[in-house]
Amino acid sequence: MTTRTVVALVAMLALAGCGHAPPAPVPKPATPYADDLEIRAAADAITPAAVLARLSVIADDSMEGRNTPSVGLEKTAHYLAANYQRWGLQPAGDSGTWFQRYTIERVRPAAAASFLQLRQGTTTTTLRFDQWATATGPMTGQPISAPAKLIGGTATSADIAALNLAGFIVFFVQQPERATINAQIVRAIAQQHPLVIVNVVATDAAAFQARVATAMREGNPRPIVAGVAATGPLVITAHDTLFAGDVNRPDFRALREAHHPVVMNVPSAITVTAQATEEVVSTGSAPNVVAVVEGNDSLLKHEYVIFSAHMDHIGRAGDGVGGCTAKGADSICNGADDDGSGTTGVMSIAEAVARLKGRTHRSIVILNVSGEEKGLLGSAYFAAHPTVPLAQVVADINMDMIGRNNPDSIVVIGKEHSDLGATLAGVQASHPELHLTAADDIWPAENFYSRSDHFNFARMGVPVLFFFNGVHPQYHQPDDEISLIDTSKICRVAQLAFYLGVTIADTPIRPKWNPASYQQIVVEQRAP
Repeated sequence: MTTRTVVALVAMLALAGCGHAPPAPVPKPATPYADDLEIRAAADAITPAAVLARLSVIADDSMEGRNTPSVGLEKTAHYLAANYQRWGLQPAGDSGTWFQRYTIERVRPAAAASFLQLRQGTTTTTLRFDQWATATGPMTGQPISAPAKLIGGTATSADIAALNLAGFIVFFVQQPERATINAQIVRAIAQQHPLVIVNVVATDAAAFQARVATAMREGNPRPIVAGVAATGPLVITAHDTLFAGDVNRPDFRALREAHHPVVMNVPSAITVTAQATEEVVSTGSAPNVVAVVEGNDSLLKHEYVIFSAHMDHIGRAGDGVGGCTAKGADSICNGADDDGSGTTGVMSIAEAVARLKGRTHRSIVILNVSGEEKGLLGSAYFAAHPTVPLAQVVADINMDMIGRNNPDSIVVIGKEHSDLGATLAGVQASHPELHLTAADDIWPAENFYSRSDHFNFARMGVPVLFFFNGVHPQYHQPDDEISLIDTSKICRVAQLAFYLGVTIADTPIRPKWNPASYQQIVVEQRAP
């Protein structure tokens, strides 16, 4: 989108509300502690024009896809902090700054000590990591031998959810044309706790070699978080070429071309062993941005409502993250929806909260995290090293992809786990002028509840809600561009979330967990 086009759109939207008929009178809020006209005026500051102007900075090519870490990510963090300072929020990062920084090591598998091995009888094939394979996840240097399964064809994440993959080495033979579905399946496999995932791909060989070369040269980021151990399976991504000439190889081509889901055991006569040994390439850091508006109640101001969104994306095609591939000359994965939209929403909420001038009872924290695309890194670090007492955080409202799909509904995940769902229903009913339905989770098999930054708060005992519009064909691709974003939807979702946050901040009783959900999400997550 050209600068001239953005300016023209901003001008057209400058006098508009969120894109619907003039709002109806708003009923009195459930809380007696805030003036509804004042709250309404603050919410009205969230406009499509403001949304478009902010998103046009965050998702601009100059940010180069906001990879973690990167110059573009740092520029985004400083842009957010500068606006928070201008609006009168207070810094709540480390040492009185706007930023909380965490250390990231960039690591790679040591080529000489990392391999896949297939053995049958007296025949052993050892496949060394080179230009045809790389790995992420825990790389302990210990050999892992286990029974193996093959997954391929038109399998979906729903098919994976029914499997027991714990203790297996899983070969997932990917169909190149299903990039989004492939990513969903990898997550679904990981949630079944296999020991190793081997993604077997047959994408363009030259492009694959280039990605591996980048990963092996620069390494993949891993946070250093005291008290947070590396978790999950070892994930190896191998091009089909790696297995050329291996007499023990399964028929990957048949698995790739099957027009039905395929799940089968590797014959027990074949022993599969994987080993990856880690070496550190470099050490750096990445920022979270943290701001606060202090509440006005002498007791409740020491409790907090957090609005969160991740400001990072996956950088450029070839950075080795998220499956982004160049489209023509466009290699920048702008992430306008993921998560430029959520970042813009939370940024707009920050301005609205600032306009209330601290008249909510509880304090409100604005949190822009990084590293979500690399494994929820920034939110994991904040949860382990909070700059406000985590026990005093009563709720997290998280926004990740809120600018696409159905214009008049937003999926809100997690409503069933606490009484925040009932609070949201009341807030939505009080604001029919938004013409926005807060829908239930319509993709339960995808387990989105554990796939964005709110989950790091939930597992620590903080009730959460996750605003999310679902994925689309542009997910993690260069054409996730500003021109496809529904600024009216971002505006209305942000207004709904703002009203919700203010209601939570002014309600004397803290949100309460559903006891069964607390046991499953909090207690069992903490179990050794």
